[in-house]
Amino acid sequence: MKGSKSFLLAVALLVGLGFTTLPESEARPGGGSSYRGSSSRGSSSSRSSSSSRSSSSSRSSYSSGSRGSSTYYGGSSGSSRGGGGGGLGVCLVLGLFGVFVLVAVSLGRKDHEEKSRSWSTSAPHGPPPPRRQMSLRSKLAGLGRVGPRGEDGTMRPLDPDFSIILFEDFVSSLFAKVHEARGGDRLDTLSAYLSDEAIGSLQALGHPTEVKAVVVGAMTYDQVSGVAASSPRVSVTVHFEANYTEVSGTEQSWYVAEAWTLERDTAVRSRPPEEVRVFKCPNCGAPLDAVQGHLCSYCNTVVNTGGFDWVVTSMASLERERRGPQLTGTTEEQGTELPTVRDPRAQEALNALMREDPAVSAAGLRRRLEFIFREMQTAWSNREWQGMRPFLSDNLFQTQLYWINAYRQAGLRNITENARITKLSLVRVTRDAYYDAVTLRMHASSLDYTLRDPDEKVVGGSRSRERAYSEYWTLIRGRGVKGLSYTQKQCPSCGAPLSINMAGHCTHCQARVSSGEFDWVLSRIEQDEAYQG
Repeated sequence: MKGSKSFLLAVALLVGLGFTTLPESEARPGGGSSYRGSSSRGSSSSRSSSSSRSSSSSRSSYSSGSRGSSTYYGGSSGSSRGGGGGGLGVCLVLGLFGVFVLVAVSLGRKDHEEKSRSWSTSAPHGPPPPRRQMSLRSKLAGLGRVGPRGEDGTMRPLDPDFSIILFEDFVSSLFAKVHEARGGDRLDTLSAYLSDEAIGSLQALGHPTEVKAVVVGAMTYDQVSGVAASSPRVSVTVHFEANYTEVSGTEQSWYVAEAWTLERDTAVRSRPPEEVRVFKCPNCGAPLDAVQGHLCSYCNTVVNTGGFDWVVTSMASLERERRGPQLTGTTEEQGTELPTVRDPRAQEALNALMREDPAVSAAGLRRRLEFIFREMQTAWSNREWQGMRPFLSDNLFQTQLYWINAYRQAGLRNITENARITKLSLVRVTRDAYYDAVTLRMHASSLDYTLRDPDEKVVGGSRSRERAYSEYWTLIRGRGVKGLSYTQKQCPSCGAPLSINMAGHCTHCQARVSSGEFDWVLSRIEQDEAYQG
């Protein structure tokens, strides 16, 4: 009887609301399409996610999602579409269905809530997703884990130096350098890393005198094969979405989507962190100008075979459109209501990390992420890169810098106010030879609007309606680094007031503090609907 009364009371409340008090779902700036430059819902701003496949957002986390129509109890982000009530009968049916969903979610998630309570700052956000097959990213990371067993029965990794973090840094850097080399027909300078087929495909894009401002906004995996002890060759197909500017008398900005296939022998060992962005002969280390037609004149070796390092065996242009970043207007966020994609082994891996370093805790990681979140909000709204530089990896910082400069050059300013994290969920913990990485799904909310200089007219978003959004954030820290995380603006190396140059070095002690060598830094931001696990 008590349960029935509660059920009827819930129905009565829902009927009384009639769903008519929910305002129409408006799109906020950077609602997941701005990197692409246009949307069926209108132009967008802020975010560098293109067509829902972003690996980083233009302001990292700063906005997205439909406004207050979302709830954190598994509700939808629907809109009233004109505010009509639709009749008491319709409301009653909707109310009964809503209560049924709420009860089912509550019962199904009760045990999970208890296990994850330390990570959640709000109620559960929908039922857990079904278990999926291993993601392609995780499959590739297996290079550092799987391999043949020795005589003692222990596993010998195929490549004990492999790090998925360093691989993605390398591939993003190679993408930028290759497109820059298209300017002035200089692709031969990178022939150590390109097959003839890939060079031909790149030359087919045209022959500009210069290519600049190359920014990778999304990088996802389409295919991974050969990660096995019995395989002689590893193959990875990476899907890029990017912006760059070509100069051929006049400047033209492009949005592009490309699929690159990279291969290498399974037995090849990965390069260390300090050499990830250094391009030289992959066999002897000679300068790249010694490599002509894939043959290094120093070691007299053809080096684009995949026997020494990754080589791009093919490149396919999927989309190429004349447009730059769209910084005004509104679009609607995608994926905020999707269930969280969790690795079932995440807590076990975090426990192992905490045993190794007792200073690590769920609360400490949460404080560090919230600290980075606040600093980035301020830096973004002020169009100042200095405030975010100490807390971002090189690739992520370059993306943010691109968008800050784009807003400044356009005479625009994107503002976030009252930004706050409403929920954090542990998603994945990975460890390799060089890094520990913790991925969290972050739900947040803020006002989000774009102003035009100098009259400060609102040209996107709203000054009065908040937006709810969520993203997957990955923090990295050097393997073996121990101790409490900083939540004050001071150098983690020398303790001086935090002052960092664009390269990520402390201006007092010259230590490079943005690489994770001293504390957790933000390495990757992925949109809900694009997260691969």
